[in-house]
Amino acid sequence: MRIRNQKIEEFLIELSSKKPTPGGGAVAALSGAMAASLVEMVCNLTKGEEFNNFGTLGLARALKTQLLELADKDSEAFDLVMEAYKSKDELKIKSALQKAIDIPTETKRLAHLVWELAGIAVEKGNKNAVSDARTARHLAEAAEKSADENIKINKEALGKLHG
Repeated sequence: MRIRNQKIEEFLIELSSKKPTPGGGAVAALSGAMAASLVEMVCNLTKGEEFNNFGTLGLARALKTQLLELADKDSEAFDLVMEAYKSKDELKIKSALQKAIDIPTETKRLAHLVWELAGIAVEKGNKNAVSDARTARHLAEAAEKSADENIKINKEALGKLHG
């Protein structure tokens, strides 16, 4: 089942299972999506068009959607890595590892954009929701760092291959 269609409790049960996916990469993307949702909430709680004329609301919505998609793509990419290793085909392994690098790289990039939007929300958003905007910043930073962990481990695995 796609992550976006799961209830939170179902996702957490699946996350804590013996299966390797979903894992840290999916959680990184979901953390970024939650951060974007908080930015969107602060936008919705902020009166006046000036704040939303910066494009913050629309961009937060778009980033949330993209990050949610990346949560599923990350799980799919790791499943491909596992299948490639079983095949013992080095070309398939390299290709799968590259995809497993590309997905969290995009997660990291988008999470950084959310982090920047959260900064705007802290500065210009409804002051009664500043803790939500700051929480968005923390979550976006965690998403970036978590995605980076996946990038590093897959680059290391790719570097260990010959040829």
